[in-house]
Amino acid sequence: MAGLASRLADRGHQVSLLTFQDGDDQYPVADAVQRLRLPQATGSSLPVLGRIQALRRRWRALGQQIVASRPDVVLSFCDRNNVDVLIALSEKGRQRTKVPVVVCERSDPSQQSAGRWRQIARRRLYPKAATVVALTKTAASYLSTFSGNVVVIPSAVDSPLVLSNRDQAGQQRSIVAAGRLEPEKGFDRLIRAFALGLGSNQDWKLIIYGQGSQMDTLRELAKQFSVDKRVTFPGWVSPLAPALAEATIFCLSSRYEGFPSVVMEAMSMGVPTISVDCESGPREIITQGVDGWLVEPTEAALAAGLKHLVADKPLRESLGQQGRKIAERLGWSAMVDQYESMLKTCSHDSA
Repeated sequence: MAGLASRLADRGHQVSLLTFQDGDDQYPVADAVQRLRLPQATGSSLPVLGRIQALRRRWRALGQQIVASRPDVVLSFCDRNNVDVLIALSEKGRQRTKVPVVVCERSDPSQQSAGRWRQIARRRLYPKAATVVALTKTAASYLSTFSGNVVVIPSAVDSPLVLSNRDQAGQQRSIVAAGRLEPEKGFDRLIRAFALGLGSNQDWKLIIYGQGSQMDTLRELAKQFSVDKRVTFPGWVSPLAPALAEATIFCLSSRYEGFPSVVMEAMSMGVPTISVDCESGPREIITQGVDGWLVEPTEAALAAGLKHLVADKPLRESLGQQGRKIAERLGWSAMVDQYESMLKTCSHDSA
């Protein structure tokens, strides 16, 4: 989102980036982008009536801020925010501003739950959006069952980074994973697969970057499988590129995904990448056996895949070399072109 906003501003568009955020930005935003912030939603610990009142205050503040900005088009990201924006810009609000709303799903909408009432609201409200953007064909197919104008625009990756410590990656003998330490990311499956496939191979270590509610659970799991001395949790690091540059292998173990940017980033840097072939995402990035390695979504298959890559250095080198080409196929310029064209069309259609 920050990258897209910055690049649209670089092309001469007036861009305002509105977030529910109290702290500093995690990703850099161009100076030309106007930053607007609303406080994080509160009230999750309140009784039902209190939560409803808190949501109404959130929608009112959101709608007022958007209307005050007088946009030609609103571009919303992520399921919860999408529903909130569509509610905040009620029919009355849209008549006042004549603003089309484009909503973007950033995960697999058939798997990602936004909460029961938001799931229902999404099905009722998405048809009112000017356009619904999906990351993958699989996600688009699902969204098309209840939304009209659905388009596919994949995520983008920066040009390959050339870092000196990438040359030492083979000596590190490390498998790197990164993401939120939450159940959907499948790090429990990765730890079990690591223990199953490489438990007796003391030369290799597993490094999992990220923060989340499962940190203690995952540490305990590593102890249970007697690999805690070789599995480390450094927390979240930003930028991630230096950590990826030191990886011998990158692994994605998610139970479901949107269009995982971390996979593209690892591939663009020449890191041999293995991924679970979850229903949506990785299979639209990786060509099996050419620029990456896809395995069935089981611990046994992931363990076998890791063991295979560890044992086959020529294969790792080939996957890494081919993976670098991802930046040519999924670069920022093409992605911004698609968004720019779509946003202009939506804006003109509402004029």
